[in-house]
Amino acid sequence: MHIPDGVLSPVVCAATGAISLGAVSYSVHRLKESIGDRTIPLTGMMAALVFAGQMVNFPIGVFVSGHVLGGVLAATVVGPWAGCVAMTLVLFVQWALFSDGGLFSLGANVLHMAVIGSWGGHAVRMLVQRFVGDSRKGIVIGSVVAAWISVMAAAAFICLEFRLSWSPSEIDFSNLFTLMVSFHSLIGLGEALITGVAISFVLNQRPELVTDTASVRRTDPSGGGHGSPTTRTLVAGLVIALAISAFLAPFASNLDDGLEAVLAKLKINLNLTGSVPGLLEGYDKTPIAAWQSLTVSIAGIGGTLAVFALAWLLGKALPAATQNLNSEAAGE
Repeated sequence: MHIPDGVLSPVVCAATGAISLGAVSYSVHRLKESIGDRTIPLTGMMAALVFAGQMVNFPIGVFVSGHVLGGVLAATVVGPWAGCVAMTLVLFVQWALFSDGGLFSLGANVLHMAVIGSWGGHAVRMLVQRFVGDSRKGIVIGSVVAAWISVMAAAAFICLEFRLSWSPSEIDFSNLFTLMVSFHSLIGLGEALITGVAISFVLNQRPELVTDTASVRRTDPSGGGHGSPTTRTLVAGLVIALAISAFLAPFASNLDDGLEAVLAKLKINLNLTGSVPGLLEGYDKTPIAAWQSLTVSIAGIGGTLAVFALAWLLGKALPAATQNLNSEAAGE
């Protein structure tokens, strides 16, 4: 679902970029209001987990694969604002390191996976929970439904952006929409299953991480020390993310993802323009086949740590910004 440069028109790229910039800026603003000892570390942990999870493509058919998006999962654990920021960090690192998605289409990718995934997914989950209840069962069901809908919504938005970017003489939009919805309905099932299993696990091990997302505590109730539950959760999550990157990513499916499969199926040649290359672009296409698994593992580990480091740097900047705002307000 990562859109490369050249697929969408400059006007659509600019529009989606502006929407995403506004949404992410608002998320950062709201994140400042709930900044606490555990907020940014857990945001970094979720970003690392989602980054690692997105490296593992799973087959959904003879010629199509999918990967977890993670927006609903992130929003359920750390809240919609932190979830949106975490997903944005993931998408930025994927472009900067691997050229997954283009620089000019980064805004569209953030809109689909970070904004729709986290904001929209959170809204759907809360709506479902109003009918099912706020019990653990309700949270899991709400997360599963929201995960599937978030994938379908993202696919629908991509179809709309295609329609705004290309004329009917260039692309058969009815077939495009049919294939996008068909493929991503199956990818959405994988997203829903993974999200449901992950949320069930968290509810069994650390239920307060999910049930407290509506109002993130400003301090770790256990003191935030090295042996605190939050620290142990942080370390465990980061270790799991690194393990996924190191041991599962090399076995990811090589099949085209949903968007790539649609373009190939319809034989659409968009004459894709070149984009700013990522630092590790082509990491999975080494000349020596025997080394390919190793290079994928190394790239995955590096990307996972990079995402976590960016979240850590953000954690250093946000408290200072919040303190300055409070000082200015006090001086008025």
